[in-house]
Amino acid sequence: MTTASNGMPDSVLHHLTEALGGATPVLTSTIEDRLADGSLVRRYTAHAEGVPNTTVAVALSASGELLDPAAADRRAGRRLFVPDFEVGDLPHVPPKEPVTIDPRRNDWTLDKCDRVSEKITVTVPPTGVAAKADVYLLADTTGSMQPVLDAVIAGSEAILSHPGLAAYDVAWGVGNYRDFPIPLSSSYAFQHQLSPTANHVPVTAAIDTWTALDGEGLDLPEGQFFALHQLATNPSIGWRTDSKRIVVWFGDAPGHDPICTDLSGLGAALTEASVTADLTGAEITVVAVSTTTGLPDALDGDPVANSADYGSCPIEGSPGQATRIATATNGSHTSGVDPDAIVGVLGPLIASAVASTGNVSLVPTGDTAQFVESITPAGGYGPLKGDEEHVLTFEVSWLGTKSCQNEPQVYTGTIDVVADGVVVAAKKVRVTVPACRYHYSVEMVCGTWPDPGHGDGHREPETCGPVVPGEYATAVTIYNPFTCTANIVKAFAPLVLEGKVIGREPETQPAKPFAKLELRKHEATMDDCCSLDEALGERGGDRLVFGVLDIVSDQPLRVTATHTARSLDRATGIGITSRDIAATRAP
Repeated sequence: MTTASNGMPDSVLHHLTEALGGATPVLTSTIEDRLADGSLVRRYTAHAEGVPNTTVAVALSASGELLDPAAADRRAGRRLFVPDFEVGDLPHVPPKEPVTIDPRRNDWTLDKCDRVSEKITVTVPPTGVAAKADVYLLADTTGSMQPVLDAVIAGSEAILSHPGLAAYDVAWGVGNYRDFPIPLSSSYAFQHQLSPTANHVPVTAAIDTWTALDGEGLDLPEGQFFALHQLATNPSIGWRTDSKRIVVWFGDAPGHDPICTDLSGLGAALTEASVTADLTGAEITVVAVSTTTGLPDALDGDPVANSADYGSCPIEGSPGQATRIATATNGSHTSGVDPDAIVGVLGPLIASAVASTGNVSLVPTGDTAQFVESITPAGGYGPLKGDEEHVLTFEVSWLGTKSCQNEPQVYTGTIDVVADGVVVAAKKVRVTVPACRYHYSVEMVCGTWPDPGHGDGHREPETCGPVVPGEYATAVTIYNPFTCTANIVKAFAPLVLEGKVIGREPETQPAKPFAKLELRKHEATMDDCCSLDEALGERGGDRLVFGVLDIVSDQPLRVTATHTARSLDRATGIGITSRDIAATRAP
């Protein structure tokens, strides 16, 4: 048996050249195994020069017999040419610490337009936030990928059982992609094989079916955008609703951009931008791996330079697809991975993606969400490493948005800690809008406002005053004509104090509570100028006090105000007025 200069025996070279239609074969991999009788068998895989997707393979027995790889498998009674990977015992994993939120609950009382703010602290433990993760293995199964697929098939259990995943509830989905047009280029563009499951048996069985010896591969870019679109939008993929979603995408060529509707059958063309929006909208993290079996830049390669078989569909796009998509989804892109290194690369990458967190944010839910005015930072925090503790501080502003009614209104909900689309912690929130009360607001005028004139008949220019010169008094009667006891709070806002104006616009004064009382059925009470001492303290002299008395009750009342006035020289009669005070319904 003679050997050609390219390292292939002549018989193998001739066979592969003929299988490639006379094209010069470029050897991509050589791997050995043993048949059932213990004899050595070697498989040679090659592609046509300049066309990595046009891949063929042949097996050569120790006796020099050429065998189709499938025939070699049948003779051996098992699948040949896959390396062995040992899966060690999983380490002991301590219980996973939970994500915490502090304070753990809120009970707010908010009248309309009330505004309060609080600081919320979220603590993410070193083990990360995702107790559950769905990992979908998406492989390019076009011609040039066979050595990579063989390695993943052989090392699938080592990937699934990586020690870094032991602390997590991980479910695995499986699928693969090829290209359009169908069937001219491939038998399908995307094959969804298995929805996420924690059972490794069907996962390894699905991976075992991967083969790259299909179709002619008319050009180099592939149809991965169709696969990624399906993973993000098709409910049949079966993502668990409460799991972090990760797509592990490995291949050796960029994607066609765009994929037109006449090829995909969809309602709109697929582009890098649209697929990126699909993935981010579905909160999927993409872990991309470029292998060395195809174009030099693999998934980041130029989709224009090597595109030829999409008919009237425009040839567009730019290099760097995988890097941009991974960055947009808080994932990663690893390039330059050889077939013999793929298993060792995938395990840690997946474990890191599961443990790390792309984004942590606060999301209000339920009936109390309407009271959340703002959350800062609005976009949350991330990405966060999974091997260290993170203490995240949020500022939440609450705003009363509901008008009071006859009865208190109680709203319930939560503030959720959402990590990569999954709720990982929450606190209960209750907001109470108090019932409307009855406000009886009365102007109180008490004391003397002097005449600016002098006794000698000379008058200074008049100063501005709230009332004309004179003596004033106010009495307010409060009567409960109903059978329910009224709980009353009284407040006073002074605008003129001891003859000095302190509340003329733009100055303002608050109404400060100064007394509480219960008024049982058919009882009455009164406030007058002497009552202001309770609100203002001892006053020296009888200089004018002018302000607003607010009588606030949880029951309706009968309130009247009586104002008395006379001139300073007392030469004229006394003026007296009385009126009912209408209630204002307010908090």
